Amino acid sequence: MKNLQDSVLIKMIKQSNHIAFHEFYQRHWEQLYLRAFSILQDSDASEDIVQDVFLEIWNKRTDLNIDKPSQYLFTCVKHAIFKVLQKQKLKERHLHTLNSIDLLVQAEASMDTQEIEQAILNHLDQLPGRCKEIFVMSRFENMSNREIALKLGISTKTVENQIYRALKSLKSLIPQLLAIYLLLIFEDSLIKEFESILTFC
Repeated sequence: MKNLQDSVLIKMIKQSNHIAFHEFYQRHWEQLYLRAFSILQDSDASEDIVQDVFLEIWNKRTDLNIDKPSQYLFTCVKHAIFKVLQKQKLKERHLHTLNSIDLLVQAEASMDTQEIEQAILNHLDQLPGRCKEIFVMSRFENMSNREIALKLGISTKTVENQIYRALKSLKSLIPQLLAIYLLLIFEDSLIKEFESILTFC
């Protein structure tokens, strides 16, 4: 199963193959969780979002029509995050998120994802070479921890530790810059949807 492409797994999921579904879940849940947590800063809510997305996929498995699995999953998570933000928009712990969204709307015309990614990469240059290499493979090349471990000849635990080290270092980067990056990499239509949230507030 681990060597099968997502498109093959989806076909098997449509046939109610539990093993294929488990592999598909294991392959994608971590990045989806990190994406949700980066914005919500709430582990329980982020876990619930990821679980609900995969539950919905399983419940509607016979009607699945997914051409780009990663993009589809991130879009589902994005919409779930919007709902959480709307429900909790008056709570103080989300003010920094709304401020970042407002900054995103203002900065979108002059900044693009590549520029922000480069700023993050420049920051990562301060880390040991192997740490940066692992982070880039994980977050920019979408490789799984297992794939990275096999390619570099190290344990998956080492990969996890290095990714954690890089993420911890990135906390010192300008928070607004990280917020803009995390939001921009969803898709361009995100701008308009966030504008509607801000107007609603």
